[in-house]
Amino acid sequence: MAREPDNEDRAVEALVARALRGVPEGSEAWEAIYALHRRGGEAVFAAASALLRSRLPRERARGADILAQLEQPADVRSRAADRMLPLLLEEQDAQVLPALIVGLGHLGDARVPSAIAPFRDHGSPRVRSAVLLSLLKSFGAEPLSVLLPFLDDPDEGIRELAMAHLRLLAPEADTLALRDSLVRRMDDGSPVLRAEAVLLLAQRKDPRTLAPLRRALRRSRVRQEFVEAAGALGDPSLLPALRALEGQRQDDRPFTHALAQAIAALESAP
Repeated sequence: MAREPDNEDRAVEALVARALRGVPEGSEAWEAIYALHRRGGEAVFAAASALLRSRLPRERARGADILAQLEQPADVRSRAADRMLPLLLEEQDAQVLPALIVGLGHLGDARVPSAIAPFRDHGSPRVRSAVLLSLLKSFGAEPLSVLLPFLDDPDEGIRELAMAHLRLLAPEADTLALRDSLVRRMDDGSPVLRAEAVLLLAQRKDPRTLAPLRRALRRSRVRQEFVEAAGALGDPSLLPALRALEGQRQDDRPFTHALAQAIAALESAP
């Protein structure tokens, strides 16, 4: 005889229903998912596992979203990995795969990096982006070795994501492979990526940034990254170009602050 649902079952069912409601990235849905994460327990684990077996891609994706970050029971991470890893071999939907891959990255399971590696060259940018985020979460991951291949991804959004994470690293994170990748990005089709590549190279005192900086600082509208890069590179020959920018964009406080700092840095340069 089937067990009658108790209050816990009904509460979990209500939260799962909210998690499936509306647009996938809506705040109401994610508030419900976060509540399920905090609640944890066998009822939530069972509900998320059932969603993973659904015929509907949206429900399978939500099952991964829920299962990947449960806070209890104590062995939930290894059990969640046991449920989710085999699904990588059969899942085809480009909506579900990112949820599975990112979710697996939260689990800290040693099996994950090799399991998601085949998706590095997947045709969907969403899937490749999920691989990047998942690998960065992997235990013992070396950020540079993870990020560099994605700097050359054909999708601009993924290149920007990799660059954003590179900006979080200290300038001491410095290799020839990194510099060469950044040099390639100085010719990127995205002006944002071009500017950030120059900045990151300048922070590493790479002389290949000097000529691009001279050109960039003469433009009618100078990006703040180029001003910061001039100060980071420390070449006093850029001082006249920086001083020519004084008095401009007085309403742009971050820009004027960066400009003052860059001029001060070059004035004190040996």
